Amino acid sequence: MSEQNNYPPSGTLFATKEKRTEKSPDYTGQFELSHEVIIDLYGQMKEGIEKPIFSMVGWKKYSNRTGVSFLSVRGNVYEPKELKDIPRPKPKEPKGKEDFEI
Repeated sequence: MSEQNNYPPSGTLFATKEKRTEKSPDYTGQFELSHEVIIDLYGQMKEGIEKPIFSMVGWKKYSNRTGVSFLSVRGNVYEPKELKDIPRPKPKEPKGKEDFEI
């Protein structure tokens, strides 16, 4: 994904070709998160949020090369609607491994 091109961190979801059971996922893929999103998730955890949130957006795409439809997705820093107009302080960036302890 972003290592192979100049696009921002993103991901793709492809329809599962063959479901093994009823509970098998309908889509599978991979996802990259930007440094900014990771730092924000870390900050949320430091604030005591047990299930940190990030926003996602997606686009339906079609590959002419493979003839397969897929979803292209991107993750962004989560901004609750009621706080969108209020500037949030950026979480302190961890300096070393020990800073990642929650």
